[in-house]
Amino acid sequence: MNLLNYDNFYLVGIKGVAMTSMAQLLIDAGKHIAGSDVEENFVTQEILEKLNVKIDTDFKINLPKKTDCVIYTAAHQANENPQVRAAVAQNIPVISQAEAVAQLFNQQRGIAVCGVGGKSTVSAMITWILQKQGLKPSFSIGVGNIPGLNKTGQWSPQARYFVIEADEYVINPQQETKAIPRFTFLKPYLTICTNLKFDHPDVYRDFEHTQQVFNKFFAQAEKLIINDQDKNLVKQPCLTFGETPEADLYLKSYRSLAGKTISQFVYQDQTYNLILQIPGKFNVLNALAAILAVAQIDIDPQQAVDTLSGFQSTKRRFEFIGEKNGVKYYDDYAHHPHEIKAVIAALKDWCPDQKKIIAFQSHTYSRTKKLFNEFIDAFKDVDQVLMIDIFSSAREKVDLSVSSTKLCEAIVSKHNLPAHNLESIQNLAKYCRKQLKRGNVLITVGAGDIYQVHELI
Repeated sequence: MNLLNYDNFYLVGIKGVAMTSMAQLLIDAGKHIAGSDVEENFVTQEILEKLNVKIDTDFKINLPKKTDCVIYTAAHQANENPQVRAAVAQNIPVISQAEAVAQLFNQQRGIAVCGVGGKSTVSAMITWILQKQGLKPSFSIGVGNIPGLNKTGQWSPQARYFVIEADEYVINPQQETKAIPRFTFLKPYLTICTNLKFDHPDVYRDFEHTQQVFNKFFAQAEKLIINDQDKNLVKQPCLTFGETPEADLYLKSYRSLAGKTISQFVYQDQTYNLILQIPGKFNVLNALAAILAVAQIDIDPQQAVDTLSGFQSTKRRFEFIGEKNGVKYYDDYAHHPHEIKAVIAALKDWCPDQKKIIAFQSHTYSRTKKLFNEFIDAFKDVDQVLMIDIFSSAREKVDLSVSSTKLCEAIVSKHNLPAHNLESIQNLAKYCRKQLKRGNVLITVGAGDIYQVHELI
């Protein structure tokens, strides 16, 4: 099927970040969009309201009469969703979001960013550079918003480049024995891998399985850039970024001041100064990956450096929410132990003298259980840990053998840190209002709905 031959699309699970990005691509292509999802608001709410898309909140509602193509996501039963099955019964073409976006991506010179942690930010940085340099790229990034661009998807038919956040999750987790990774359908000119860790234990057996999937994806690109610091990445002909001179582009120095990071890096024997408005060495390394990537399409590193000085990150990536009663509040999407460690390190850089509290909502029972010991150690460098109950996936059953309470108890036992499970967003909001003191800093962390607590504080 040729996606652009259809005119009236229905997106099942439209509030998800990838689907909201897909909606923007299709609207740019002149198509009509409607969709369905659950009732609660998502991080994509602001963009969806601007798009003025009609959203049904019942997956059993009949499809609009003019619908000639249905796109589904991994959530909400994937192709077993009632509306998707109804479309099949009516001979209406159906396609996964991963396959749909790949049809557009593969028409242009594709730049794909993958990895467990950092891929959203690096893809947003590359997009920011190309957009601010006047190249008007197509792009699709799985975040709530990108301040300064105010969109997460753009289809430019005449664009030379298409930047995408390449997701390793599968298109249909119900098909455990033959689950297909979402990035399988992409045929990139350039692939960037930020790092490689074991994640998604509901669909990947172990780290070796994860490695096999990523290596297969790497082989689909003409050029490859990897993080030289990550020893889990199998070395092959590629370009590298990192912190040692062995890398093609490497970080020479780094320091954090209030409100900015100041770094130097070396590329092709020339030293560059890099100033970012976002915290953490991990974000500096993200910037180096982006700079090395755009250098492969003939954008001068100094131009990239100058452009990134105005980059403000993305929604739910170390996002400053505001200050109330002398307490500063931040929010981040981190949900893997590796990502949580990086966020805490950045918080220590950004706020060295304040008491730092992390409020965490673990995402899925399967991840919490499989990475339980890694989660225990991820929090050891923060002053206090608060949690709410695990945000379970609709794809999994409740597993009483693992819980936020048990994780807090393990943190207290091993690291002698104050750690408490407050169970709900409402209890967390009440704690913040009553217990936090002037000068404290709290960051909410997790891939669920914990960010909604900020509306209640």
